[in-house]
Amino acid sequence: MIRADIVRLYKTVHTWTGITCGFSLFIAFYAGALTMFQEPIARWASPPSVGVAAVSLDNAPRLLELVAAAHPQARAEGIKLHLRGHENEPARVTWEEDEPHEPGQPHGHVHWWGTLNPDGKLLAKPEEPSELAEFINDIHMRVGIPRPWGSYFMGVISLLYGVALIAGVITLLPSLVKDFLELRVGKNLKRMWLDAHNVVGITALPFHIAIAITATALSLSSPLWSAQERVIFGGKQAILDDQENEPRRAPKPIGEAGVMMPPVQLLQKLKEQVPDLEPRFLVFKNFGDKAASVRVPGRERGYVGDYHLGGVMLSAVTGELLNDLTRPARQDPDRRAAETFYGLHAGHYEGATVTWAYFLLGLSGAWLFYSGNLLWIETRRKTARKGGEVEQSRSTRLLGSATVGVCLGCVAGISLTIVAAKWLHGRVDDLNHWHELIYYAVFLGSIAWAFASGAARSAVHLLWLCAAATVAIPLTTLTALLFPTLGMWAHGSIATIGVDVVAFVGALCFAWMAVATRRRITTGPADSIWSVRKADAATPPREPAAVAAE
Repeated sequence: MIRADIVRLYKTVHTWTGITCGFSLFIAFYAGALTMFQEPIARWASPPSVGVAAVSLDNAPRLLELVAAAHPQARAEGIKLHLRGHENEPARVTWEEDEPHEPGQPHGHVHWWGTLNPDGKLLAKPEEPSELAEFINDIHMRVGIPRPWGSYFMGVISLLYGVALIAGVITLLPSLVKDFLELRVGKNLKRMWLDAHNVVGITALPFHIAIAITATALSLSSPLWSAQERVIFGGKQAILDDQENEPRRAPKPIGEAGVMMPPVQLLQKLKEQVPDLEPRFLVFKNFGDKAASVRVPGRERGYVGDYHLGGVMLSAVTGELLNDLTRPARQDPDRRAAETFYGLHAGHYEGATVTWAYFLLGLSGAWLFYSGNLLWIETRRKTARKGGEVEQSRSTRLLGSATVGVCLGCVAGISLTIVAAKWLHGRVDDLNHWHELIYYAVFLGSIAWAFASGAARSAVHLLWLCAAATVAIPLTTLTALLFPTLGMWAHGSIATIGVDVVAFVGALCFAWMAVATRRRITTGPADSIWSVRKADAATPPREPAAVAAE
């Protein structure tokens, strides 16, 4: 039996760590849930390549030869041969070239794609790919704070998140058996929200523990490695890292021409030597040289991890396996542990089932932090009424406004910047920069509106904004279908249609929340910050009707 004073102490720790970290964790979880469909979002946002004919794998050797001859820099940087034909892959072959720069100075890259004209000649064009999905992932990882401080900040937040989890479980232990998974729906809204908060928290506890541990490790890995390098290894770690990266380096060209094996035969050779590897694309290095190689990233069935980090290297001339030390089954324990951490955090295992589970758990996690703040505010009102007060304190009103502005501003900002991918394509010079401008303008504007209008009114306004911004995603696709002269597009793949369907369902949820919240602020207790009715100390507050939203 845990003493009551200890339970109270852990409850205080749980409350304040939750309130301190709640805003950042809401953004991280909401954006993180969307990153589970990072590739479908990238495909939805990518325009079709006008005039680009599909090049079969059988014709890929000629395309590769023409690219290598016309773009020598691509031979050294690597020519990527796509295997799936997704919308975010503008052509069968893509590559990067350096922007003009002074030797030794930082510089950007120009993205190119190449295909074959009907007459068999090379058609190559520079085109900047959409970075919308990467931007949402960046919001998830650093909540908008620049590198590297955003990662350090989220590392500390993840640590406090772990503390909040432990304190929350200890707080619940005395009543866990009696109230386990009990959801009391009735007139007492605070009790119902608290039950729902506890049910979601307990049932998703293994997921939250895994996310807290892996997020801390991933966010703080850089400073931890630096400290380990100085304190333990004394400069030798860099040598070990260099040795570890050796399997990823392509053989140096020897200056003798070699006949490249066609991609179809290379894939057959790969299947014979590593049957469980699922290749995503091929990257040719030093194409045309006798020492040319092919890097083949891909997932290996039965292992946790991201396809970007694992794979094999083949000879582009013979198809012989040159190196497979980076594929999951052959990785050393340190590398395998690191990739397992990343894979567990990002849900890179067991296919669509885990992807959808992480998506729903991520959304429920965002709701957990939102509801935690609301419960604390409601508890303050109950406490104040016991002391004879009917007006909420300034700090409580400010926290309510901040909760509404930050959380709903993040939702509306992400939805509108997704919509902009189609409306602004071809109409602005740097669309990727506009994605940032739109998100932060909506996010900061929502916070300002929440403080100006108060938590109650702004909650209704911003929920309708979220609904409108989110339903604009499928409506934009519908507009593209009905009015093709606008220059937008509507892909027909299941993945991109799924983005529209999920957005439509999300918009309905936000609309329902807006209606319920409107009812709450007009019928709820007048001394609550979630009410637009003026508090009247002479009139005993009544409990609200059984409505479902705060």
